[in-house]
Amino acid sequence: MGVMALFSWRITKYNPQNRDERGNYLCAYEWTSFLEVGTKVSEEEYLRIESKYINAITIYMGEMGLNRGYIDALEIWSDGVPNQNASPFLSKMWVGKCVTLKEIQELAKLTLREVIWCKLRFKKKFFVHFGYDYYMYIGADNECLKACQKVEESGLYVEDFLSPYLEQ
Repeated sequence: MGVMALFSWRITKYNPQNRDERGNYLCAYEWTSFLEVGTKVSEEEYLRIESKYINAITIYMGEMGLNRGYIDALEIWSDGVPNQNASPFLSKMWVGKCVTLKEIQELAKLTLREVIWCKLRFKKKFFVHFGYDYYMYIGADNECLKACQKVEESGLYVEDFLSPYLEQ
């Protein structure tokens, strides 16, 4: 079931001023993965940024008046599951399942940490997609001006951008 969002944003930690004319990010020193904790990024800094991403989802859902969603796609990558002690939680997740805000936050954390990949939605009103290199896409049938502003104030960048993970 596709989402017919009128509005769609790319939410990232990447400053859009550091992109070339084709949209490629130019800062080679920037970390792009949980797997770089301890090499390119400290655990403290990683957790600080991760919480901003998870809070961004909460902020948009709050503006939309949503407290739950549905798992639209789910891939579990077994390598990371034991490290995150995620087996009990993931055993209760499946495509189509209605998930609470707390479960959405946990799914987002596990996705950002590359244990799983998922897409979340609420009917045709709202979606959250995750891409490679720490990109997140949020779409809604509402302009969400306050949410965009709050997320930017938190230190993330919000750009009008159509999610590449929408069904065609």
